[in-house]
Amino acid sequence: MVRNLAHIANLAFNRPVALEPGYARVFYSVLAGEMGIGRLIDGATGEVFNAEDMAQSAASYRDNKTASVSDDRSRYYKLVDGVAIVPVSGTLAHKYGSIQPYSGMTGYDGIVARVNFAMNDPDVRGVMLDFDSPGGQVAGLFDAVDIIARCSKDKPIWSLGYDMHCSAAQALSSACSRRLITQTGVAGSVGVVMAHTNIEQLLKKNGTEITLIHSGAHKVDGNPYEALPDDVKTRFQADIDQARQVFAQKVANNIGMSLQAVLDTEAATYTGQDAVDVGFADEVVNGADAVGLMIEHLNAQGKTLVNMGATMTTVTKDKQQAAAPAATTEQATELVTQQAAVDATVVANTERGRVMGILGCDEAKGREAMASKLANMPTMSIDDAKGILAAAPLVSSNVAGEALAALHEGHGQSLETGTENINGSDEDKQVSALLSSVGITRK
Repeated sequence: MVRNLAHIANLAFNRPVALEPGYARVFYSVLAGEMGIGRLIDGATGEVFNAEDMAQSAASYRDNKTASVSDDRSRYYKLVDGVAIVPVSGTLAHKYGSIQPYSGMTGYDGIVARVNFAMNDPDVRGVMLDFDSPGGQVAGLFDAVDIIARCSKDKPIWSLGYDMHCSAAQALSSACSRRLITQTGVAGSVGVVMAHTNIEQLLKKNGTEITLIHSGAHKVDGNPYEALPDDVKTRFQADIDQARQVFAQKVANNIGMSLQAVLDTEAATYTGQDAVDVGFADEVVNGADAVGLMIEHLNAQGKTLVNMGATMTTVTKDKQQAAAPAATTEQATELVTQQAAVDATVVANTERGRVMGILGCDEAKGREAMASKLANMPTMSIDDAKGILAAAPLVSSNVAGEALAALHEGHGQSLETGTENINGSDEDKQVSALLSSVGITRK
């Protein structure tokens, strides 16, 4: 592989650059090693790195502050509060041989390796693919897309277009659980291109003649020494049309768009909100906030969600899937049992609070029977019950125990004993009439 080190050095030295300090150290260590520079000085700290230090820095990009004490593996990503940040920048190549972006290129092999590391890292709760890439090779792309889609079922994988995920990068982004983009981020370009160089006339002008001796009619198809024959051009066109079809189908399947909708974009690119509108991104964000948003999402997923109306609980899919690979069947059963107990307690406490809120409100005084019946309706909120009670006439009775007994029936917990059972047929009629007046049909 040929690298224009002189050009890279011209851009990297004696010019201001905007790089995260940790990554800057890796970048300059790699570049110095390539150029035969034996010593690197950190101008901010005065620290001096010899050839061995630079080689170590280049080989491993690890956040020692957040790494697990028991984990002595090198991490190939930045880890922030459980989010592994995997940069995907520059031209995308198939078997690049470097696990990190390097000299303006990123390999599919490196992306897949880092994602797989993250899936097996117990400290990683999710992955953020940080894109700034115009795309690259088709070779190896679709396999990488499928692997990312598969891994996203184990742990959430988000993408961030900061500021570009186009063409092959759009295919990779489509496989992620959620796609963020900055206001200046560019997405799309779901298409395929092929370039053919014909230097036949140049050779003739220079008096140069090249003879291709070959065996097999198609052995030299697409050679640069002659114009592209029509039949070869037709075959090449069919090849890239097929590649585009596969490309568009994967994007459509992963994002949830129709194949025709993706094809109708005709490989156009979209910026910011336009990318969201067409379906290639989910949300416009400030790039600096993206990781924080994912952390907030992961933190929320770690909590039990309670449906107040139906008094049901939901254990999030991410939490279940993240726990499953690390636990035996016996342990998994125990975890489910413990979670069920926690869920039941949360629901019981929530329902108890709703019931007591209705029974204990000022509007329930003198209307205890009606308040009891309203509290016994799981979908009745405290505010709605107050409104209905305020419109009802005062009745002298004390039947709070009836509502408390309902908790025992619904959740297996008795809050109070020794209450009396009162008929309340008149109150039934009042409740039904009042509910009907506000558009609620009692079942």
